[in-house]
Amino acid sequence: MGRWVGVGTLEDVPAGEGRTVTAGDRRIALSNEGGRFWAVDDACPHQGASLATGTLHDGRVICPLHSWIFELNTGRCPRDSHDPVAVYATRTNGDVVEVQLPPDASPGGER
Repeated sequence: MGRWVGVGTLEDVPAGEGRTVTAGDRRIALSNEGGRFWAVDDACPHQGASLATGTLHDGRVICPLHSWIFELNTGRCPRDSHDPVAVYATRTNGDVVEVQLPPDASPGGER
């Protein structure tokens, strides 16, 4: 089992928006869709665009560069066989949003 890392507060990511956060050695797109927080790798596997700046819609994030769509709960691209993005579990601890990093993630970089 991985470890939980605080990446921001509830107020840092307003509903309907995303932010890039750093946890360990990873850049993560943290999104708030209707009060539920989702975390996926920030870089789209196509050309590296930030998914944190993508559009959220119905449990998915749409890449701002070429409109690739990724399911926030699985990381899959539902229309095509494109590479998925990694998904991280999230939880709140008081007003802090935490993501769970896998056991092999390097330490450091938390905020």
